Amino acid sequence: MKKQLLFFITVSLLFSCNDEKSKVDGGPCTYRETRHPAKLIRLETRDSLRYEAYFELEAGVRSAGKKDTVSYEVLNYRPVTAEEVRKDSLAEGRICTYIIQDIATGHCDPHIQIIRLDKY
Repeated sequence: MKKQLLFFITVSLLFSCNDEKSKVDGGPCTYRETRHPAKLIRLETRDSLRYEAYFELEAGVRSAGKKDTVSYEVLNYRPVTAEEVRKDSLAEGRICTYIIQDIATGHCDPHIQIIRLDKY
C-alpha cells in the first residue's frame, strides 16, 4: 500500500510541474483601446444607494447593422452609486464612454469591455 501511495505522489509531482514554455497569467499587460459613445437610456434605482444604468450603443459597435443595449453593472461588475449619479449629473440622454480593450502584450484578460461615466 505504501509503495502505491509513493508511486502516485511521484507521478502526480511529475505531471503537475510546469515546463518553461507554458504561459503564465498575469501582468504587466498592455491593451489597444477603442472608445465609442454610449447613450444612457434608462437609470433605475434599486435603493437609495445603488442604480442600474442601461446604455445604447451605435449600430455596428457590438452587432453588425443594429444598435445594442448594455448594462453598466454587467460590464463593470458593480452598480452605479448614488454618489456617482449626483457627481456626474447622470440623467437619461447623457452620452458616456464605452471602452473596448484588446490585449496587445502579456497574458491578462484578452478582451475587456467597460462603461465610463465621463462624457464622451
